[in-house]
Parts: sequence; structure tokens; C-alpha cells
Amino acid sequence: MENLIRIDNLHKSFYDGDAELKVLKGVNLDIHKSEILTIMGASGVGKSTLLHLIGTLDRPTDGNIFYEDQDITAFSDIELARFRNDAIGFVFQFHQLLPEFTALENVAMARIIRQSKKNKTDNETTLDRKDAYETAEHLLDSVGLSERLSHFPSQLSGGERQRVAIARALINQPKVVLADEPTGNIDDKTSEAVLDVLNDVNERLNQTFIIVTHDSRISERAKRTVHIVDGRIAE
Repeated sequence: MENLIRIDNLHKSFYDGDAELKVLKGVNLDIHKSEILTIMGASGVGKSTLLHLIGTLDRPTDGNIFYEDQDITAFSDIELARFRNDAIGFVFQFHQLLPEFTALENVAMARIIRQSKKNKTDNETTLDRKDAYETAEHLLDSVGLSERLSHFPSQLSGGERQRVAIARALINQPKVVLADEPTGNIDDKTSEAVLDVLNDVNERLNQTFIIVTHDSRISERAKRTVHIVDGRIAE
């Protein structure tokens, strides 16, 4: 299978004064295009830390992360921010939707913000906003929320809010979507519906997902599962 991401001897430590806490101790991992990969392990072993490093939200203490042979650990902060906006989508346990915006606006906003960072004429900006809303509507329809476009997060169920978050993560056509405990805050029945959406998106769009989870149902439906043990990967 073709590699999308290669993680090479990744280390991450945190410091409290002179005290060093080694969380990741030499992680090596290849992540393939179009796969659903789950990362599992006991609490505190570094699952979310690894996800944050892959998502460029933090930098490793040592080691390298390659996206299609491009070493992103060598990027400047500005280059990393641009890469993150263009290449990575995020779905968190707590959906982090903006409460003052509708489902449609929450999804479209991610596209509008990205486009606003480019120098555009007024006419191009208008066309971009129209495209953002049309794409957002299509994505919400694809995750079964065509009847909930104008609803605010407070008017949606937990599973519906998480599906909005998935649509938002997809709107910029990222190389990979990173999900941190996406079913951790919803009930079992709703979790199954969210898993159906993830698998459907993976099959229809060949979207790559990396999912940190304690939920064995996700790992059972994933294409591959790895475990973090003592700061390293044990497949």
C-alpha cells in the first residue's frame, strides 16, 4: 500500500523544571493512504500526544514526520500552520462547534477562513463564500443532516454534533482526518451511527483517518490497529 505518512524514531518529552517525563520513546509507524488506522493503549501512554504531533499541533523532542516524503518537522511555524490548514482535518471528542452559528455555517466557516487568508478580489471572495456554503451543504447531506442545516449546536443531539464536526473536518479535502476519541462523549447507539459515517466516508472518498480511541468497536471496524506500549508502537 502507498504511504501517506511516515513516522521515524519519534520522541516527545515534557519538562517540569529539571524533571523530564518521557512520553514517546522512539515511535516508528507507516500510515497508508485511504486507510482507517486506530491507535489504542492505556490512559497516559501518549496516544493523544502522538496525534497532536502528527497534526502539527506540537513539535517532537526528536525524530521526524514525513507526509509523502516531505519532512514537516523541518517546517517553520508559519509553514506548519499553512500545511495544517491545507492538509489536516480534526475531529475531537468534544465537537468544538461554534454555538452562535448553524450547522451549515460551522462547516462552511472552515472553508471561508482558509480562503480569506489568500489575496482575493471582492468578486472572487463572493464566489468563494458561495462555493463554501454549497460544499458544506453537500457534506452535511452526505452525513445524513440535510434536514438540520439551519439548526444550532444546542438544537442537535450529540451524534448530530459529531457528524457536523466530521463534515467540517472534510470541507478542505484534507490528506488525513485525525480523530481523538470521536465516540467518547456519546451513547452506544449514537456511536454506531458515527462509525457508519466514518466508514462510509472512507469508502466513498478514500479518506484517510487516524483515530485515537478506547472504543474496541472502532478498532474492530478499522483497517488496522496499533497499540502504544511503554512509549513505542506494538502492532
